[in-house]
Order: sequence, then C-alpha cells, then structure tokens
Amino acid sequence: MQETSLQQATAATPTGKSLPMIQTRSACVVAVVVTWNRKDMVSGVIKALVAQTRACSSLHIVIVDNASTDGTTDHISRAFGAERIVDNDTRVALEPRFRDRLSISHQINTPGFASLAIVRNTHNLGGCGGFNTGFMFVRDRFKAESVPDFVWLLDDDIDLPADALPRLLSAAASDPDISLIGSRTVDLADRRTTIESTIYFDPKTGLMGPEPADSNPLAKDYHEWRSVAKDEQGRPVYSGIRDVDIVSACSLLARWSDVLEVGFWDERFFIYCDDADWCLRFRSKGKRVVCSMDAIVFHTPWTHKLTPQRGYYLNRNMGWMIEKNIRRPGLRRARLRWSAQLMSQAKSAILNRRLHEADLLMAAVRDGIDDIGGKLNRPQPSLIETIDALHQVRGLGGYGEIVLVCPTPSTRLAAEEFRANVMRELIHAGRSKDLPRWVMLVSEAAARPQHGGEPPLTGANRPELVIYRPRRREKLARQLRWLRRPPRGVVVFDRMCDFPMLRGRYTLHVLDGDSTKVMIERDGLRPKLSLAARWVRLGFKAVLHAAQLQTHHSHTS
Repeated sequence: MQETSLQQATAATPTGKSLPMIQTRSACVVAVVVTWNRKDMVSGVIKALVAQTRACSSLHIVIVDNASTDGTTDHISRAFGAERIVDNDTRVALEPRFRDRLSISHQINTPGFASLAIVRNTHNLGGCGGFNTGFMFVRDRFKAESVPDFVWLLDDDIDLPADALPRLLSAAASDPDISLIGSRTVDLADRRTTIESTIYFDPKTGLMGPEPADSNPLAKDYHEWRSVAKDEQGRPVYSGIRDVDIVSACSLLARWSDVLEVGFWDERFFIYCDDADWCLRFRSKGKRVVCSMDAIVFHTPWTHKLTPQRGYYLNRNMGWMIEKNIRRPGLRRARLRWSAQLMSQAKSAILNRRLHEADLLMAAVRDGIDDIGGKLNRPQPSLIETIDALHQVRGLGGYGEIVLVCPTPSTRLAAEEFRANVMRELIHAGRSKDLPRWVMLVSEAAARPQHGGEPPLTGANRPELVIYRPRRREKLARQLRWLRRPPRGVVVFDRMCDFPMLRGRYTLHVLDGDSTKVMIERDGLRPKLSLAARWVRLGFKAVLHAAQLQTHHSHTS
C-alpha cells in the first residue's frame, strides 16, 4: 500500500471561514457495503475504495451479501482475497448467528485494506437489515483494543472520487458534535448534475425536501447560504458543510461512539426511509447531521429505480416516519393526510387498469397501521412473451379487440412500436392470419403523431382510431361499445392510463419500453368491485387509526 500524505486543502465552513483539511490517516474507519445480486457493481465499489486508503491507512471493509444468487461472495473472495468469510443464518438482523466459514489471519487482501471481510446472510434482509448486520458485525469483530472511530455506509451501485473519504473525515474533524456526515450526490450517468444535497424534514407534513420549512431552526442559515452560494451566472455553488436533517446512506460517515449511543436502524423498514429515520433520531438527541458538499458520491437517482413494489416500502415507511417524528396536535392530521393521499392514488389505480398497483398502495396503508414491517410477503407478477400473452387472452386471429391506451404522445409511439413488433413476429412465424384487431384509444393531447412521417394507421393491419377528451362524461360515453362487447385485452404502457375502462378481463402491462414482454393482470368489473369494497373498509380503518394515534419511538432507540 502506497504511503502518501494528504495534500492541504480548504473547505468552507457554514460561517464562511476556511477550514484546513485535517490529516486523517490515523482514523480507524470501517466501510460497510450492502449488496444483493450485483457482484460486478460491488466489485467496482471495492476498487473505488482502494484510492481512499491513501488518506486513511486503517480502512477496513465489510461486504454484507444479502443472500445473493449470482455468486457474489465467491466472486469477491477470489477477486480480492478476503481474509474472513462469515455466514449469518438468521431472519432477524439484530439477532445474528455469525459463523466463520473462512478465517485466515496471516492472509493479506490484494487491495491492501486493513482488513476485508464478507458477511453472507442466508436471507435477504433488505438494505435496512443489511446495514444492521454490518453494525452487529462491527460490534462483534472490533473489540475494545480496536474500536473504530467511524463506520462508512455505502450502497453497492455507486462510484467514488479519490478524495471522498478525506473530505468526509475532514468534516467530522471540524466539530466533535458532528455525528453523521453525508455526501453530495451527483448523477452517475451525468457527472455534472447534482441530484441531492440538503434534505430537510417538514414537521407539519412529515415530508422531506431540499429546502427547510420556515419553522425549521435551520431555515435562516439555509436561505442566507443559498442567497450567496452562486457563481457569476447565478448557478448554485456547492461547497462547505451544511447542517441538515437527513443525509442519504448511499455514502454516510457515522461516528461509531454515537451510533452505539443512539442505536441501530429500525428493523421494520427493509428499504427506504430507514436512513432518514436514523438521521432524525440523531437530531432528536442533539447531534449534528451535516452534508459535506465537497464529498461527492456518484449514484443513480433513486426515482429511476422506483417501481410499485419498491413504492410499497416507501409509502408504508413514510407513515411510520410521520408517527415517530411529528408531535401532537399536528400528528393526527399529518398521518391522516398521508393515508388519504395513498388512498386517492389507489382509487385512481382501481379505475384506470392498475389493480396490482392499487393493491400495493392499500397494503402500504394497512401494513403501516398494523405495524407489519420487513419484506413484502406477496409474489411479484411475472413477465411473459407478448405473443404468448395475446394467445392466452384469446386476442389473436381477430376474435376480439385489443385496445391500446395512449394518454400521451410517448405512449402513442410506444403503442405503434408494440403493434409493429407483434405484426413482425407473427408474419415471420407464418401466422399472418393471427393478427389481432387493434383499437388505438388515444387522448386528444396525443392525437397528432410525434414523428415526421405519416401516421402508421394504414395497410392491412391498420387499427381503428378512437379519440377521447379528458372530461369524465366523455370517457364514459366512449366506452359504451365495450360495455356490450368487452375487449379481449387492454394494453397499458408504463402504467400510464387515465381512461376508466370498466370492461375487459385482462390488462397487458408493457414496462420500461420493452414491447417483447408483458405483465398480465386480471381486471374487469368483478375485481374492481372487490378492491373497491376493500378500499372503503380500509378508509374507515385509516381514519380510526389517525384519530387514536400517539407519537411512538423507534424499536431500536
């Protein structure tokens, strides 16, 4: 390992003074990286961590493998020469069962870290359980004579500049009251764009955002900083240390002594909001939580990874965030408002051919009320080949109509591509007689094609074009024909549908622009009415829950 000293650098403090970057080689840091089925990505993170050893010679690495099925543990062990592999056969992260599979005291890992260990969970405990596993391992592995100064929490799909850790350590060294230091998040695909820096919690609504509410004690300092932190073109300048309510655990440095005092993560969360809840617990105990604007982490925006399944965790956990961090009298109002928002989204999903999404939204409300945490216990619908799906719903051969719902110009283009792909596959297979009878159900806003050529509505397989306006009465009138003879299937693109098609037994969901596969969902009047009845019962339950609510604290506080 190359021995090099840190170059002197400066970082702006909140007061505008310059703070020399402190020599931090003597700090003991344990980096905890949680991964699941991303062996190549986590290998990239390990390689990015090698550069950090130049500023911190006592950098230990703990990889928590969350029951990957892609050979992550063996891959990392072979590639980087881990000294220790530990199996953890437990379903509860805070009750570990660590058992050494491999422990070689005389082996030195190939990157030259102070140590490299892999903890393999036998069950996927989520990001929350993964980091709790890491905490428990650090507490078990690093005894009194080698207690770390900091733990550094990292996602497995990030990249780091070489000065990431020294920047974080410099921020920590500027004030012993600083407990948590987060990084400024820059888009992994566009490294000129900051996607997340300051995050604040609104104590009235329970929501998080980049600007503090006026009632937030940090609001005055934030607005003063924002008014001057600009370049000559008026663009924001990111530098220095900013006090915030929340930092993201995609790159989060935590003072270990304070972690032991405040406690580990609330194990109910599984993924999403677990780091935010943790930060607010630190703040409630008078600890400083800061974002180091100069400490950068490259990451994919979390919104790009959001699906209805992931949204379940976000929606459920946000309810708990509200219950734990808002005081009466605003608590009941904020909780009811959040439940009402989810119930409104569920109602729209029921009406607009998104029953699986509606079910997950209502499950988030129900499980939040019933305090059911952990992993979602229901199977995710699978994707099948488009031609097989059309055959399954008896939509081939012109026996019934296949309706393509196009509320936007982008979905209209997707529908044209979908239809063209089906036609190509059937003709290539010598099955031109099996071509479906298409109906393009297009909103007024998407009626004009968004490409230079003529609309592909001509030829032997031309679809029927039905245009609808946004008014509810107009939408109901347009579907009278399908009340008498329902379509064989309704195709929805990327869950974008604003047409309340009442009849039609099946919905075919095209996701992420891939028209070769679809997800089939059972729909129609009977499933809609069943969900609607559950919706009404759950609505009463949500109102009653909010009316009886008392602020409660984290299970691990």
